Amino acid sequence: MSNELLNIRPFAMYEKALKRGEILQGRINAIEEHSPFGHSMKCAVIDLENDLKGLIHESQFDTHKYRSLVGFIDHTVDFMVLDVRKQNLDPEQFNVFNYEKNIVLLSRIQALDELETEFWNIPDEQLIDHVVNGKVSGFQDRALFIDVSGVTCRMKIQDYEYGWTDSMLKKLPLGAPITAKIISFNRKKKTVELSRKELLEDPWERIHTHYGVGNFYSGIVTAEVPNVGVFIRLRAGIETLSWWPDRRPEGPLVGKSVTVAIKSIKKEERRIKSRITNFPHEVY
Repeated sequence: MSNELLNIRPFAMYEKALKRGEILQGRINAIEEHSPFGHSMKCAVIDLENDLKGLIHESQFDTHKYRSLVGFIDHTVDFMVLDVRKQNLDPEQFNVFNYEKNIVLLSRIQALDELETEFWNIPDEQLIDHVVNGKVSGFQDRALFIDVSGVTCRMKIQDYEYGWTDSMLKKLPLGAPITAKIISFNRKKKTVELSRKELLEDPWERIHTHYGVGNFYSGIVTAEVPNVGVFIRLRAGIETLSWWPDRRPEGPLVGKSVTVAIKSIKKEERRIKSRITNFPHEVY
């Protein structure tokens, strides 16, 4: 379509997108109050081509609960031009194009519905172990929720990385991109479980490359367990169970740096035993 025609009809590309059911993308740059159908509500604002303003009113943004649309500012989202017929409304009475104010009404929900339909049309054998790209859409203490092609997938805390992760609440920000592998799904319940860990190298595979018996290494105290010992993280996914030196410093030590001497490495059991040889001077 020529630029000259767009200058005459700036809405033309979005009128065509509505007819074709096209899925578009744009960045949310503001949250404003508007009354698209006579009811005042919060709307996510997207700058469209030809100096048009796109509005996604809150009832068309997501079927899941969210605290505020404000948290989505600067995030890129999928959207479609709102098809009011899918809401059993007459397009003659409810026009999504405001030619006087240069406004186009959009829907993120309708775009996600289309993407979800495409996702579940993929055969089973192509879904399992399939590597997908998504964005963080929500949090629980023990899990992340990730939007993949309109499908809200879950990643349990133990599937994020090797080693101990205490909480997912502050692990990644909302909207952060993430790559993971589908490890299970249920078409009837429309649930999908993801794993990022399965795409990472198992740190125990090359344990003897990085650590040797009789050598000394730095680590971070992760836990103190009475009558068991001290757990120390040497690197992501690698912890050693150690015991105290002759003189233990006062106060809490979790998070402190220590030096350990490796006493034994059992790769098959994924176990390293060590002895703490030195605490940093600031904890004495």
